[in-house]
Formats: sequence, structure tokens, C-alpha cells
Amino acid sequence: MDILEKRTFDARLFDVNCTDLLDDDETVSSVSTIVADQGSLTFGTATINSALVTYPDGTTAAIGKAIQFEISGGRIPPGVAELMCTVRPRLTTSLGNDIEATVLLRLTKRAG
Repeated sequence: MDILEKRTFDARLFDVNCTDLLDDDETVSSVSTIVADQGSLTFGTATINSALVTYPDGTTAAIGKAIQFEISGGRIPPGVAELMCTVRPRLTTSLGNDIEATVLLRLTKRAG
């Protein structure tokens, strides 16, 4: 599993490739919510890919198989250098299924 990374100060766009969660003829229709188990993260509105996406490692996501959203903010408890957060986008698919994707995010403190 890939681990996303961001600093508490950053506001960055991230992709979640949902290909392995979906049947071959199934696509993401909507994203109802995005939650995290810790870290006080803020999530932007998710969009669904409308074109083929090719990632740096060579994997691809066909149309409707990936989502993109911004993650900003975040808090790390005092005395802790980084925090591993579980991020869960909740999806509805073209076949009417409700699916929860799961990704890890390493949240680190702002430099300085």
C-alpha cells in the first residue's frame, strides 16, 4: 500500500486509485464523504477522473476508477514527530455499491 505524505502546513491534491476495489465494468459515481481517524485533517471536494491516469510507477486508472481531493491542515500531538492517519473516502459506484477506500497518510510537522 502506498503511503501519502504531507506536512501540517501543506494543502495538497492527492489521488486514490480505486481500480482494485471495483469490478471491471464498475466506476465511481460519487464520493459522499472523506474521514480520517486522527490528525484533524480538512478535505476538499473529491472529483472523479474523466481521463485515463498514468501514475509514476506505471500503474493506470481508467476513466471513473480514481478520485482526487485536497487534504489540508492537520495537527500532531506535542512531542510527536509524525502521525500516521487512516483516510477513508466513501464511494457510491455505477452498480449501486457503497465502498470505502482506505489509504494511509504520514503527517509531519512543518519545517522550521
